[in-house]
Amino acid sequence: MYRGVYTAAMGMLADLTKIDTLSNNLANVETNGYKSDSPAFRTYLEREIYRIKPEPENRRVEVAKIGNVEQAIIVDEVRTLFTQGNIEQTNVQTHLAISGDGFFAVQKDGRTFYTRNGEFVVDNERRLVNTQGYYLLDSNGQIIRFPENGSIDEKGNVRDVNGNLVATIPIYSLQNPEKVGETLFTGQPQVIDMNAPNDIRILQGFVEKSNVNAVREMVRMIEAHRHYDATSKAIAVHDELLNKLINNVGALR
Repeated sequence: MYRGVYTAAMGMLADLTKIDTLSNNLANVETNGYKSDSPAFRTYLEREIYRIKPEPENRRVEVAKIGNVEQAIIVDEVRTLFTQGNIEQTNVQTHLAISGDGFFAVQKDGRTFYTRNGEFVVDNERRLVNTQGYYLLDSNGQIIRFPENGSIDEKGNVRDVNGNLVATIPIYSLQNPEKVGETLFTGQPQVIDMNAPNDIRILQGFVEKSNVNAVREMVRMIEAHRHYDATSKAIAVHDELLNKLINNVGALR
């Protein structure tokens, strides 16, 4: 009897994690460069099931395994989906989008992080910063200063109005990327050779939107809420059965 309560409770905990993750995705549906999360679950307390068939005429009992039963599930990890979001044209010179794989490098409090959010602007010293105020770094790890009426080509070369090369914006691939918030990631970076044949391009005057599909996330949210309600009702039923078992059956002589 208690097993049903525990199983339902574990299901409700899994649903809460799913609801929290989906809520965060929906809250960032308009956040440029945001990558959605998806929880992954695994079974817990898995037990083997055996069939026991007595054979008294042969003075033996046949025991055969017929499968496994999972008593509960737990959250294994929350995975980030790195599919590319829609590319939207803004016609703002300092806005950048990566078509293909890769990340920009930005500096936050003296540390380097990586992001797909290319919504950059210039500060009063013409340094390229994102909407949180983190500086875009060049191939030498230095803060980039964007010249007046400058341009950025598809390989990340920053040029002034006369065509002189000012800086180069590198694109990095990340091994074992880990989300740290504010569309920032950490990981083991590797510079991508933009001169090698590949499909990676830097687009000036564009930004990458969130890869969250709002309709799909809402459907999944409704499913999670309905499952949560169903498991909560299962606990109520088990509680009622336990109450009858203790107060009625247990009182019989």
